[in-house]
Amino acid sequence: MTSTNDESPARPSATSGTVLRVGLTGNIAAGKSTVSVWLADLGCFIVNADKLGHAALQPGEPAHAEVVRAFGPEVLTKERSIDRRVLGRVVFADEAARQRLEAILHPDIRRRESELVARWADSVDAGIAVTEAALLFETGSTGRYQRIVVVVAPDEERSRRLQADGLTIEEAQQRMASQMSQRDKSEHADFVVDNGSDLKSTRWQVLRLHEALLLDLAAVETGAPLAPAPPI
Repeated sequence: MTSTNDESPARPSATSGTVLRVGLTGNIAAGKSTVSVWLADLGCFIVNADKLGHAALQPGEPAHAEVVRAFGPEVLTKERSIDRRVLGRVVFADEAARQRLEAILHPDIRRRESELVARWADSVDAGIAVTEAALLFETGSTGRYQRIVVVVAPDEERSRRLQADGLTIEEAQQRMASQMSQRDKSEHADFVVDNGSDLKSTRWQVLRLHEALLLDLAAVETGAPLAPAPPI
């Protein structure tokens, strides 16, 4: 896998257990959350970057005030919370606005992620920490992880899922178009999970993925370099 930046994986403290850091990504509505749930069932520690972003936007948090200053009171609800749907419409229609939001949120999300993984690492002898995040490639964050997993699904299926969640077809296409292509992400991934077929097939791929990650973890424990990622 070719990293898109020079940032090294965050290291836990000297007294922590051995951790394999995995970045799980994929374009909108590809099925990242389905894969992360199954990996959690298999014993992986999961960090959901979207949930961390949601926490960062709560009233009283520094990012909340920065977002209001950047985008105005129009993005607030009557309760003074950030209306994520309104904010989403703004940033997905304007590349500069999206970059402003990312500059506010992503440092906060990375800090929260590092703290969560470090606390978990202190409680285990060894384990796999998986960060589920939609924009690992777009934000140049892949270098934080030892393995990158990309989940893919056909554009038509992703559009259907987004419309089922309440977006118009135009909004769905706009959000899909704002991200790096699935082909480009797949070319730079260690593992690709195809979620475009039935769930049984996806589940089988996740089982194979977990087996491969366990071998990677064993290599990290012994200090050996990671072997080339096998197909799943």
